[in-house]
Amino acid sequence: MKKLLVFLLLISSLFAVDWSGKINWAMNYNIAQSIAKSSDKLIMVDIALTTCPPCKYLAEKVYTDPEVSKYINDNFVAVFYLADQDSLPPTVQNYFTGSTPTILFLKPNGELVYSMIGARPPQAFLQIIKNVNNKYKGNK
Repeated sequence: MKKLLVFLLLISSLFAVDWSGKINWAMNYNIAQSIAKSSDKLIMVDIALTTCPPCKYLAEKVYTDPEVSKYINDNFVAVFYLADQDSLPPTVQNYFTGSTPTILFLKPNGELVYSMIGARPPQAFLQIIKNVNNKYKGNK
């Protein structure tokens, strides 16, 4: 019985995904919005599915990249949802089309600045989020 339990734990760990990468995710949208208002940052909302390969790619390859994670942590308030497990807040639900991964960039007031569907390699992702952030900061 003990061997079976160890075997099952080993097998389940092979399929586990650490969705966090190296990102400092806010616990929920309301907290992210509060932090974004006080820090004048965009909210970056990542919406994924547990069975989505591009979503796993973002978690395992993009969000673990030191340049990407540092830029996100320094310039955005990030929040993460699994659409097949979490209830999306109404503001987020308004912009979610059902495709994953969807990354939304919202002003602290909830207004959409940019929406991206699909994964990108780390350097391409970094360039996109830098452009989004620069555009937001430049339009103030």
